[in-house]
Amino acid sequence: MTLLLFALSCIALIGFTFVTGFHDAPNATAIPVKTRALTPKVALRTSALFNFLGMALTGLALGSVTTHWLTVPQGKTGLGMILATLTAAVMWGLITWWFRMPSSSTHALISGLAGAAWAAQTVGLGRFNPFSEPLTTFLIIPLILVPLVLFCFSWAAVFPFYGLLQGTYPATVNRFSRIILSLANSLISLVHGVQTGQRAVVIYAVLLLSAGLDVAPTTYVISAIFLAMVLGLGTARGSSRIGYTFAHQMVRVDPLRGAIAQSSTALALVLLQFFLNTPVSSSHLSASAVLGSGVNQRFAAVRLKIVVRIIFTWVITLPACFILSAVLFLALSPLL
Repeated sequence: MTLLLFALSCIALIGFTFVTGFHDAPNATAIPVKTRALTPKVALRTSALFNFLGMALTGLALGSVTTHWLTVPQGKTGLGMILATLTAAVMWGLITWWFRMPSSSTHALISGLAGAAWAAQTVGLGRFNPFSEPLTTFLIIPLILVPLVLFCFSWAAVFPFYGLLQGTYPATVNRFSRIILSLANSLISLVHGVQTGQRAVVIYAVLLLSAGLDVAPTTYVISAIFLAMVLGLGTARGSSRIGYTFAHQMVRVDPLRGAIAQSSTALALVLLQFFLNTPVSSSHLSASAVLGSGVNQRFAAVRLKIVVRIIFTWVITLPACFILSAVLFLALSPLL
């Protein structure tokens, strides 16, 4: 049964990685495509390449890793928790994709783990805290504080650039803005690949520990490269459904404001990922940045109804994935 749960968890991890690439691709590609900086095909292929590179480099750099932020009990209980969590995250990713809503796979994982741990305690399989850091690190800062700060930063950044470029030919501004958008697409995708790679390698390490399997460090590297290929494939198959929501329906932006938004997103991802090591959602950052720069216009460019739906999706992600994961674990519990 342990090996079966391990195999099913590995399949769920592959599915989660593919859905993450498929679901999050518009975070980097939607604005460049909307402003005609890149064609949809070029944007997706570029994003897929840099997602692959980011995740593969993470596997090469980490090699044999420690669990760091994630701890689950060894044996069938831990495998059941991971399986329920990954399955719930995949289900929520597909649900939000169907409704064209950007959502955070990071917060889906965190709330799913919390739900699985609660379910394990409910059925008497033990009391576990799957997180090695306070929940404020995972929820309050990235879910509330960071998007608000990035919204304000992106809104304020329009003023100096608009003043600096007054008198410049619009064609010149648009041309340079599209160059910046193309570069930002690559940088956002690279950091997204690094972030996804860290999660995937850590989850895989936890699965091995829970199953009691001892493998060579090179196995982590090979697994990371394989998962990087899955992430790249998922990104290349990325749908325009979610991108259409926040690049077309939520707000209308010109190339200059799009470049400011994407540059702000890329800067925030690099700062938070590499310097502060804080788990954040690229979906939240991308939507907050484009909304901030889009609001700063003389005419009404924002559809408040869509904004409310997006924020509602962000908030409901936590209880929804908690409940999904808890129900799935309770269904698995007779086998554990």
